[in-house]
Parts: sequence; C-alpha cells; structure tokens
Amino acid sequence: MNQFPNPSLDRRRLLRSGGMAVTMGAILAACGSDRGGNDDPGRIGVADEAPKLPAGEVDDVVLLRTAQSLEYTALGVYEAAGSTGALNAAETSLAGRFVADHTGHAAMIGALITDLGGDEFQCPNPFVGERIVTPVLAALAGSDDLHRDLLNIAYAFEAWAAASYQALVGALGDPMLRRHAMHVGTEENRHAAALARVINPDQLVSPALFNKPVGNDDDGFPVPYAVNAVFGKLSGIDLVVGSRDSDGSRFSTQLQTPAANSFVYGYQAC
Repeated sequence: MNQFPNPSLDRRRLLRSGGMAVTMGAILAACGSDRGGNDDPGRIGVADEAPKLPAGEVDDVVLLRTAQSLEYTALGVYEAAGSTGALNAAETSLAGRFVADHTGHAAMIGALITDLGGDEFQCPNPFVGERIVTPVLAALAGSDDLHRDLLNIAYAFEAWAAASYQALVGALGDPMLRRHAMHVGTEENRHAAALARVINPDQLVSPALFNKPVGNDDDGFPVPYAVNAVFGKLSGIDLVVGSRDSDGSRFSTQLQTPAANSFVYGYQAC
C-alpha cells in the first residue's frame, strides 16, 4: 500500500516544498513594515572602514598654496639634476638662473598667502612628488643618456609649470592674484622655451602651427619646441626618460595641471 495519499508527492518533493515555505516566510517577514534592526547597507568582510578625508574647500589660498608647492617641486627637481654632475657649464648656469627665479616665485607667492591669512606650503607638491617626481628620478637609474634625460625632465617641468599657472589664472577669484599668476606663468614659459632651444636648436617653431603633425623623434622622445602654439596650452606634458626595457619601451608619464587630487588644501602641512 502506498504510504502517501497522493502518489505524485514523494518524500523528496515534500522536503523541497517545506524548505520553500520556510524561505518564503522569512522573506515576507523581512519585508514587513514593522521590522526593526539597522538600516545601514551591509558590508562584506571585517576590514576597517576607509578613513574619510577632511572636507577641503578650494579657495584662493588653496590655489596659492598649490602654486607655491609647484615652485618647490621644481626646486627639488633641479637639485636632483645638479647633483648628478651630468650638465655642462652653460646648462648649469642656466639651471642656476631658473633656480633663482623659482626661489623668488615661491617667496612672492608665500607673501600673498600670508596676506590672505593662510599658511605657506614650503615644500614640494605631495601628489606630484609621489606619483611623478619619484618614479621619474628612479627611472634614471641605468639611463643610456643621463644628460638627455635631465634636459627633457627640466623642459617638461617648466612647460608644466607654465600650463599650471595659466590654469590658475582662470581659477583665482581675485583679479590682483590673477595678474601675479600671469606674470609667473610667463617666466615659466620662457624657461621652457630656453630649454627647448638647448634640446632642439634646429627647429624652434612647432610644425603644429603650420597644420603639420607633431610626433616623437626616432628614439621615441617628444620633441620640444620653443614656440609650441599661438596661445598657451593646458594639455598634459608628456615625459619619456630612461633606457629601453626588455620590451623596447622607456618609462613615460604625463604631467597634468593642478586638479582636486593635487591641490594643497588648508588641512595639509609639510
């Protein structure tokens, strides 16, 4: 005699149906309007919660502190370049002039920061230092042409400084501060033009001004020109240094004008 009244329901189906009923009951209970408990979204794992950064307001003081950090970044780069002894006498003299200019810029910007009630930032930009300067200098180890690399680094950082000040002109709120930024940016652009003439003395004007393509040289390095465009450029500055690796590539990076991740906020200190 069949143990179950309905021959179509065997033991396995009854167990499955019972499990489904329990599951549906739990779902309905969870959807009830009177349920208690924490409404926070669930977390996976037991790791500590990510720390929250302080709120950073971008005002004229923050922009000036960022500009001052760019000057100290350039000073650090020239210090590293000079310590190698790879520059000739004329290039060392030129670098010395640029160091004097950057030192003066840093002091002038520092005075503006103080006048606005802010605190100076007398050290290199932390974001740029960690993500650009440190890996660039590390790539110089075993370089197949240290002299070439140092000149290209100096040019890239001067061109980047010029573009950065141009970007700051549009971001600063005080017209007087904009005038100072334009003055410093002009000098940075002159630095870049002078270095471009040292690196590429045979062609001062970029082919881009004649609607011709601009590319890298035969070794894959960007070609600098004393006159890059009719107006200042805000695009990233490409930098290639070091020896070729096993794949035939060299270290490359791009310097971008200051943004939210590289601003020096009021809560940051050297």
